[in-house]
Amino acid sequence: MIAASLVVARILGAANNKPDWLFWAAFGWTAFTFVFVFASPLILLQLVVIWGVTAWISPKDKDEPSPPSKLETLTADDENWHRYFQHHCESPAEVAFLDAMVEAFNLTPEKGRLRGGGLTLQMQVPVMNYRLDFLIDDGLIVEVDGAQWHSSPEAIERDAERDKALAAKGYEILRIPAKVTLYKRDDAIKQVREARSGWLARKAKARASRAHGADGMIAKHKTQTKRPKFSMSGLAASVENGLDSFTAGMNNINAELRQFNERAEKWAEEDRKRVAQEAHEKMKRLQAKLDADPELAKIYEQISAEFDDKR
Repeated sequence: MIAASLVVARILGAANNKPDWLFWAAFGWTAFTFVFVFASPLILLQLVVIWGVTAWISPKDKDEPSPPSKLETLTADDENWHRYFQHHCESPAEVAFLDAMVEAFNLTPEKGRLRGGGLTLQMQVPVMNYRLDFLIDDGLIVEVDGAQWHSSPEAIERDAERDKALAAKGYEILRIPAKVTLYKRDDAIKQVREARSGWLARKAKARASRAHGADGMIAKHKTQTKRPKFSMSGLAASVENGLDSFTAGMNNINAELRQFNERAEKWAEEDRKRVAQEAHEKMKRLQAKLDADPELAKIYEQISAEFDDKR
């Protein structure tokens, strides 16, 4: 009876947004116990029942969501958003890579990550027991390797084990030496573009292969269902209708794959145009310097002529 009344108080309190009703019921039973059961040897047992049931069915405190980090609140309108992302890098080489990515893909902050140029970039991402330097499009890992920490045989073996574990989870890994991000940023961006294009192509091919295999399996099952295995015609018709619905679903998947391939081609074309534009701008700046300095222009012409002769 005591337990039932406490359960009722808990249910009614929850329905009326009055969780304290349960505790008032428990206090009421406690007072009743001391008044009417005080001289009984069962008083301790009854108190244990009252407060044991109360503790068991009392509403649990919900964990308060943690406040968003500073990166999650940053937008492109914030004046120093780039500096906050730089502070989350762990080395000058990582800062150089971040700056190169922001410039190459016109990245801006969005909910704790950087987005632009058809890709997303995250920093210091925890995955399994590791912390990734950078993560592109939730699947391409970029590790900036400094010679001090990644050149010894033990470090090479450790990195290989790490890459193997992450690859087993479906990640693609690109390792770029720190000296490349520091002194040859264009080469670092080129490696990212090539790795990302190859990774997207392999993903699209794998999806198409799975869809093709599923289509073949569906066709096989449909052929088998046409054979009169049972006299229950209604059951056979239901199975065939179900397979038709499944085929329609797979057709939708194929359509989505085609759309993804079209988007991937569009991204690749945008990358090619961006590289061409960057090259054009660099040539314009070089030409401006040559026009302003005749002596430098003469040296440049001599070097160009020697290079053409060697070719």
